[in-house]
Amino acid sequence: MESLKTTKLFVCYIPGMDLRRISPDNFPYVANLFGSYPWAKIKTLPSVELVPSLITGVYPHEHGIWQVKLKPRLNTSLLDSLLDRVPDIVTTTFQCVVHFFNQSFDLAAIPYRRRRAFDLKRFKYTRREKSKEILFRIGGVESIFSVLGREESIYVFNKKIKDLDSLLYRVCSGSYRLEFLELYALDILQHWNLDNPGRMKGFYRKVDNFVERLYKKCKTKGVTLVLLSDHGQEYVKGVIDIRKKLGDLDLSEDEYDFYIEVPMARFWFHTDRARNKITDMLHGMESGTVLSYRDMHRYNVKFEDKAYGEIYFIAKPGYIFFPHDYYQPLANLFLGISDWQQRSRIFNPVHRGSHGYLPCSESEKGFIMILDNTYRVNRREVDIIDIAPSLLELVGYKRTPFMRGSSIFIQ
Repeated sequence: MESLKTTKLFVCYIPGMDLRRISPDNFPYVANLFGSYPWAKIKTLPSVELVPSLITGVYPHEHGIWQVKLKPRLNTSLLDSLLDRVPDIVTTTFQCVVHFFNQSFDLAAIPYRRRRAFDLKRFKYTRREKSKEILFRIGGVESIFSVLGREESIYVFNKKIKDLDSLLYRVCSGSYRLEFLELYALDILQHWNLDNPGRMKGFYRKVDNFVERLYKKCKTKGVTLVLLSDHGQEYVKGVIDIRKKLGDLDLSEDEYDFYIEVPMARFWFHTDRARNKITDMLHGMESGTVLSYRDMHRYNVKFEDKAYGEIYFIAKPGYIFFPHDYYQPLANLFLGISDWQQRSRIFNPVHRGSHGYLPCSESEKGFIMILDNTYRVNRREVDIIDIAPSLLELVGYKRTPFMRGSSIFIQ
């Protein structure tokens, strides 16, 4: 595809940078930018994995990344029957060891007897941290990186706040049409430290200072800087033990399947009895919202069957599910010991901050800003699928036919 102009762009993507916390006290430099440059809010999806839609310009039902998909039910083999009798702590510990050596082995904390029921459809950050190749096609759909190619684009991932100085030295070479930095460190820090405002303020200031120095470097290199955040984080005030509630219903595990994320649980039913009991239980809970897979169409998650979930229960902002399907005691201990940013999880494995709630929640409001006043935005709130075509057009490439969104910038 021929380029239309020669703009070079640096995207600083900071998931977790919450509009409500961008203040002169927390982010003095960034707060000042909001009064100086064009920006728009981003309307997102009820999901913790937004990157696939962000870089493809299509919704989850089109790229297919939506956590898990239930496999057709088959007769249980003799080997599976034997493995199902092994205690969950044994199978999950073994799976976590496998995951340590093989990052492609995902959802290791789910017991084997449940995990084998799913096709995994995830885009975990550990994968793109290890290999940038997975960014080129998402579920068979092209991304901004495949459109631009390896010679014109580069992706950099960071998850350690202490590495910001060395990171600044390495990025913004000016050699690419598009440089895309994912500053994931802030998201991790808020997940495990949002209950400590004093400590978080120090981290906010570090990120703020990084953005200031990055902008200066971009100007020196003749590169346009774009700031991007697709969600904030909500302070966690309560937990939902959905497993205990399921256990109280006197149902056999053969009657239903379930999958529990931090802010969302989904269910598949194999008997009417399970469907009635579980949906009645969910409707009686005030800490979340019950949605069918058809109801999810209102939020641009338009799967046409129940394979990705028949019924969803999405927690209200400030509530999370615990235990969830990412929690395994020994793995939690390992992560707390190996990463000081997550040290607090050793003493309390419950997230302090969370996101992935319904898009109307303030924690789910993202933003995009271009630090160049020769541009303006054509609307004040944009959809997450508008980001990919907007970035392409900024670097001189036409919006591709498969993208559903449209560019938001006018020069």
